[in-house]
Amino acid sequence: MSTVSSSTRPQVALASAAASSAPSLPSGTLSKGASGPAVKQLQSALVKLGYMTQTQMNSGPGTFGPQTEASLKKFQSAHKLTADGVYGPKTRAAMLKDLTPAAPSKPPSSPSVTAPAAGLERGDNGAPVKQLQSALVKLGYMTQAQMNSGPGVYGPKTEESVKKFQSAWKLGVDGEYGPKTKAALEKALAGQKPPSSNPTPAPGPTPTPGKVTRPDMKWVPSANYGSRGGADIDSIVLHHTASNNVEGDLRALTRPNGDKSVSAHYLIGKDGTIYHLVDDKMAAWHAGKSSLHGDTSPSVNARSLGIEITNDGSGKTPFTEAQYRALEKLVPYLAKTYNVPMKNILGHRDVAPGRKVDPADNFDWGRIRRATDAVI
Repeated sequence: MSTVSSSTRPQVALASAAASSAPSLPSGTLSKGASGPAVKQLQSALVKLGYMTQTQMNSGPGTFGPQTEASLKKFQSAHKLTADGVYGPKTRAAMLKDLTPAAPSKPPSSPSVTAPAAGLERGDNGAPVKQLQSALVKLGYMTQAQMNSGPGVYGPKTEESVKKFQSAWKLGVDGEYGPKTKAALEKALAGQKPPSSNPTPAPGPTPTPGKVTRPDMKWVPSANYGSRGGADIDSIVLHHTASNNVEGDLRALTRPNGDKSVSAHYLIGKDGTIYHLVDDKMAAWHAGKSSLHGDTSPSVNARSLGIEITNDGSGKTPFTEAQYRALEKLVPYLAKTYNVPMKNILGHRDVAPGRKVDPADNFDWGRIRRATDAVI
């Protein structure tokens, strides 16, 4: 017969549940160069604690490389340990303490996370900013570690997280928490999903029926874009990405990177997939210092559509047949939709001569121009 009274059974059950949920961490010492299940176990703990992202772990699961070392140093620094990037007994004890839930006397109730009042921007601080950060953490646009680095302070990390949220919800990406962002945040906290439909092209000349059709494409929103400042679309600029890795190209063209942030309206993968990254009505950041036939105002970014093609640009790696077929659909469609003349369908090397050489010399311009000439 059990000796536990009915009045104490719930507390015992809760304590037992807490004990059973205690995490398992590797023992011994791990450092850069190690590999195996113990390293993967450590990485999983760092992900759970917010010092490493799942994407970072997935880039080298079970391998103690530079990313794992950097994440471990962040944890050690936050816990006032020697930040040497080596996993030993002291680091294990601190990590175990963070991961092990205390046995509650009663089931914890989830705190309600709500959207603060609108009107916050970089430089602000206080309880409303902390409330915004908590909402961004709950929705996955900010990690707990990022919030802990400046709770209640609207700094660069909070601004970047707001921009990610705004991009996902197809809002103006300015990093400021205003009425539209607040309304979207309330919807997200209520369980609604971001809009997933492809954006409609900016208003332009109506295409001749039956001449061109919009090719199939995938909407992968970039956080890097700005206003066209009233400029009309009158040019198309083609680039190569200097890479043969479409996943890496997508990351580079969609994620914020400070003053080095770049983007394009479209990316053509090696398999011919067309990725739509920036709405046509907005300016993508692809041309840099450039001019259109010597004209620098409006800027090339403000007046053009940018198309990146996954290719290392060596001049030896062929552009694929699938890429050419995708371009033979996309470029004529855009040229017809926005009334772009043939002379304004150019390469990056044409708008930035001496500075850029893309697309590479082995790119077959003839195929693209013949396809476009048939509709404009």
